[in-house]
Amino acid sequence: RLFYRQVKNLILSDAIYCPAETCILLASYAMQAKHKDYNETKHQPGVLANERLLPDRVREQFHFSNDEWEKRIINWWKEHKGLT
Repeated sequence: RLFYRQVKNLILSDAIYCPAETCILLASYAMQAKHKDYNETKHQPGVLANERLLPDRVREQFHFSNDEWEKRIINWWKEHKGLT
């Protein structure tokens, strides 16, 4: 767990460069690890609101709204069904 947190923090702070698409994929894995399989009933819109999942650089690069980021991350998260 400590290693995971350290790497996550290094990516979020941009101490380790991570391409945008990989950041989104890693964010979806983080949600799978924390919340298990995505469930539309259980995971209401805004489920990612209190999560820091992407480096500021990625958010600034693409200028998506929080809702758009959430949709992108959730789309990947849905693909991880059964991984936990």
